[in-house]
Amino acid sequence: MSDEIPPCPIIPDRLRFAAKQGTLIPFIGSGVSQLGGCPGWDEFANAALHFFVQIGKLSHAQMDQLLTLSPRVKLAVAVGLEQEHKLEIKFDELLRPPVGQCMEFGDRVYASLGKLASTFVTTNYDEWLDKMPSDLTMINGSAISPASNPPNTLRNVVYKLEDFEDEKLQTPNTVLHIHGSVRDRRSMVLTTSDYLERYRSHRFDGSSGRENPFLTFLETLFNLKNILFVGYSLSELEVLEYVVQKARQDRPHNNEEPRHYILQGFFSHQLELKKSLERYYRKECGIGLLAFSRDTQDWRQLLDVVEYLSKEIPAGPVLGLQERCEMEELLNG
Repeated sequence: MSDEIPPCPIIPDRLRFAAKQGTLIPFIGSGVSQLGGCPGWDEFANAALHFFVQIGKLSHAQMDQLLTLSPRVKLAVAVGLEQEHKLEIKFDELLRPPVGQCMEFGDRVYASLGKLASTFVTTNYDEWLDKMPSDLTMINGSAISPASNPPNTLRNVVYKLEDFEDEKLQTPNTVLHIHGSVRDRRSMVLTTSDYLERYRSHRFDGSSGRENPFLTFLETLFNLKNILFVGYSLSELEVLEYVVQKARQDRPHNNEEPRHYILQGFFSHQLELKKSLERYYRKECGIGLLAFSRDTQDWRQLLDVVEYLSKEIPAGPVLGLQERCEMEELLNG
């Protein structure tokens, strides 16, 4: 383990190979959308509660007491208030990015992500990933020229629970919102009970009655593809644990490069934290840590990191042999 945290992470050979093969799938968290002006989890939860302050259903004194709670508990309270008062929070408005420099940063980071892959998975509810910049539209790994492509071309957007099927992973230009989307308020996984239901117990004996198809989809994703987690902070470890532990992926052996990786930023004085997380991700999650330095630009450095990756490991077309191998693994599973 290095004692120095570089501005951009060292790219492992396995990740380079995955990008070249077209098996790399970026798994996008809230930190990416925050570059584009969307709120973080705490800000998002506070805004949901503030909706009821604005309409006189929650006092400022009550709001002040709730501010110390975790984002998920605050969202559960907000959802409870929705049901109690038969009102609907406009989550799409809470997540709408402001016009300005943040919007430009968002355009840049999502354009760079579009060069890394054509299929994406996200726990975000917002619509940043749903649209492709016209000069980055990809079909089967090949770019279409801007002149032949209308602006804001939509990706195939999957957010309904019943639509998470294995073949979606083979469909180019697809974004999978595994915790729902603002397109449909009912699809959004917000509260602890929502998470428990989404990740409920899986089958043990192969009987269809005990199968959670969503977890079967996650298993397929982690076993066939190479995941790169982007935009996840330490405050979202609980969400990552839900995803990774339930995916039941094979762990790498001692000297084997991990199949999946997570990008995370650290300050220089957080070297011990970085080393500890490196061990934790490897041992408990089977994931490699790609660290970058926040010393100069703080979280804004993530934009430079994603742009660097888009130049170093741009997506290659999915090879016919790779598709056949994946199909065989699906059939044998």
